[in-house]
Amino acid sequence: NHIEALDTVSGIVTVQAGCVLEQLDQYLAQHGFMVPLDLGAKGTCTIGGNAATNAGGLRYLRYGSLRGNILGVEAVMANGQVVDSLSALRKDNTGYGLPQLFIGSEGTLGVITKLTILCPPRPKAVNIAFFACS
Repeated sequence: NHIEALDTVSGIVTVQAGCVLEQLDQYLAQHGFMVPLDLGAKGTCTIGGNAATNAGGLRYLRYGSLRGNILGVEAVMANGQVVDSLSALRKDNTGYGLPQLFIGSEGTLGVITKLTILCPPRPKAVNIAFFACS
């Protein structure tokens, strides 16, 4: 349940599915990146569960769906066969897009055990505006 690797040039992180979303975001913040997903339950939810349900979250409009940011998946099917599609390529058209089948399947096709995620750079500043309408 830990972060295995981070490519600081491309922002691609390889993480085990049991890693808590908040811990992953804090780790990426130290390197200038962020998870393209933010949920109210980020302190307890795992990244594997988020991928299995194709969670949306607060950053959906800016960074897109989690499905679009996951580059590769390692999963274990019901018969014990390990499906290893941990690609770190942004575009990989060397066969079927197996990672996309597991994302959003909610565990019906197999249990996700590891992910590679494309993480955007963390913004340098956050601007907030308040306005009132009458």
